[in-house]
Amino acid sequence: MYIRQSCLFSFDEIMKLQPETRLEKMFSTLDLEPIINNLKGSRWGPHGYNLGPKIRALLAMVIESITTFTALVERLKQDPVFRYSCGFSVAGQTPSISTFSRLFTVISDSDVLQQYFQELVEQLRELKVIDNEYAAIDASKLESKERAEPKKNIEQDGTCPDWGSKKDSHGNQITWFGWKVHISVDCKSELPLAVEVTPASRPDGLEALSLVEQTTHSLDKKDQPKYWAMEHLNMKNLNVRGIKKAKARVLLSCIAMLGTALLSAYSLKDSKQAA
Repeated sequence: MYIRQSCLFSFDEIMKLQPETRLEKMFSTLDLEPIINNLKGSRWGPHGYNLGPKIRALLAMVIESITTFTALVERLKQDPVFRYSCGFSVAGQTPSISTFSRLFTVISDSDVLQQYFQELVEQLRELKVIDNEYAAIDASKLESKERAEPKKNIEQDGTCPDWGSKKDSHGNQITWFGWKVHISVDCKSELPLAVEVTPASRPDGLEALSLVEQTTHSLDKKDQPKYWAMEHLNMKNLNVRGIKKAKARVLLSCIAMLGTALLSAYSLKDSKQAA
């Protein structure tokens, strides 16, 4: 007869005895309260499950390269460590696909990710991780999930995906249907400083001034980048529809990058203090 030995400790107690996972370290570094509080203050804010774990799960999608809400929900159901790291009860239910979809729509229609992104950039400037002396600007293709339309049928209102064409880093001409990600980057740390998402046909030069303004608006003139360059940027395709959701996914990716840098900066600071 098969007899399973009972466990002396609860799952929570066992997890506390284990080394922190990468996600736990990230979430302990990133203070997500500004996002949570901003969404709580909106009449469109979602109800039911606690906001914190749901927002951490959306960020975990980017960190773990999970491309769909279906895959995210499946991972939460099957992986108790992942579920625990996001802040959900190990024994309880997890949000549905539609719950995550509604939350992502609410976030995409707000500016909470943009504000939080800018706050992280400022933190990394204060820690001297972002150098500010050299900055680069470029754009990258981002294919759309929407069905490609003939160019003559596309409404040029600044929110619809359309056709773009540019040369890659090897000089090859590439064409795609969707969006274009315009970004400015700190050359020393290679961290993003400002980002915009436009229809694919938008010329790079027309967004350059906006990126410069976003990058420098909070800086004194003496602290602004002294040199600007144009670099080639690669951005993974995102499984989303609409320009607002495309920008939200790009911002989540940027927040994950900044969070990783912040975690490294604090770890280095702690090790120096311990020495």
